[in-house]
Amino acid sequence: MKQQKLLIVEEALKDHRGHWYEYDKAVTDINRAIGVKVTLAAHQTVSQDIIDELNALPLFKYTNWDDIYNSPIALKRYWGILKHNWRVYNTLDKFLAASEPFDCVFVPTVIIYHLIAWRFLVRKYQGKKFKRLVLFIRNNAGSYPDNSTQPVFKRSTVLLKKVLQGFSSSSVCFATDSDRLAREYNILSGLDFFVFPSPRIKLPAQKKEKKQGEPVIMSCLGPARLEKGIDVLQEAILHLLRQKPDLNVKFIIQWNMEIFLLDGTQLKPALSQKVVFLTSALSSEEYDDYMNQTDCMVLPYHRQSYYARISGVGVEAATAGIPIIFTKDTWMEDAVSQYGAGIGIEDKNALDLAEKIELMISQLEEYKKKASVQAKIAQAYHSPDNFLKGLWENVE
Repeated sequence: MKQQKLLIVEEALKDHRGHWYEYDKAVTDINRAIGVKVTLAAHQTVSQDIIDELNALPLFKYTNWDDIYNSPIALKRYWGILKHNWRVYNTLDKFLAASEPFDCVFVPTVIIYHLIAWRFLVRKYQGKKFKRLVLFIRNNAGSYPDNSTQPVFKRSTVLLKKVLQGFSSSSVCFATDSDRLAREYNILSGLDFFVFPSPRIKLPAQKKEKKQGEPVIMSCLGPARLEKGIDVLQEAILHLLRQKPDLNVKFIIQWNMEIFLLDGTQLKPALSQKVVFLTSALSSEEYDDYMNQTDCMVLPYHRQSYYARISGVGVEAATAGIPIIFTKDTWMEDAVSQYGAGIGIEDKNALDLAEKIELMISQLEEYKKKASVQAKIAQAYHSPDNFLKGLWENVE
């Protein structure tokens, strides 16, 4: 039987920072496990260890994720979209022309800076250099202000709508990782988006029983951003420790990026003996170690940004049987109700978060037992088989 070949296209993959490496590694590993040959098209500066581990090719000179097209002038931003699409097309045109054919091409982080290029690449190479193309979209097209449940789109999304509608329904599989995000893009474009599970999960660790006096570990992992509610979390912790200085708790917070508030001032970590700040990117082993230490994951993400988007950290916490404190009326609330355990908080409400952290500590064993039971449901949904089924559907 002929070995199937998969091409993953990730222009931003350079090193272990961000979500790119872990996600691409997970997709690579589960495909290799069924005998698929995987090739990964990455940034030209991709590290040698990733080249060796993931069969990565240093192709892309530019990535839009470096914010190289940011400008206060709208015309320059639109020019940046066209310029980057040309760069993507030019790079992949040369590569595909000289490469072996692939059975499937998977592009895990697609936005408007790539879609126009893929329209032309589909016309030129589909059926010749690849059979199936999966364009995977994980970022919002709209937003959800003022408790809206309907996405609000800027005028600039008209271009995204037109480009999406320009693909023929048989030429590409559009996919995402949340029912809410699939609905958002359907409202925008009229196209059906398939919902894939996460390829990256965590299995429950064999944890030792806590010794008397050991603190409860509350973690917030993943690169910190303002939209992830790092400001709310810090305010809640400071309030809680002022009110309850003897509370037996330890916070572990990944804060390896500069955080700026909406007024432009920089938010800096507030030092405390009960807070550990992780100020650098974590290796897979380090991330796993901190996850295994965690009694509860605290994810106070802003609703406006995360109403429809998933949290990879949230998925991993659920599959590992770790209870979660989450923002109400976000994708995370759906996930916890389906296959997790935890407590919801009001959006951007630090006092409510402080109260719910204290509540979680007081009822931790109850929530951990429920999370452990629910983890089996989370693992079944986010299984490698489910992900592979979506990725390879109808490929012979």
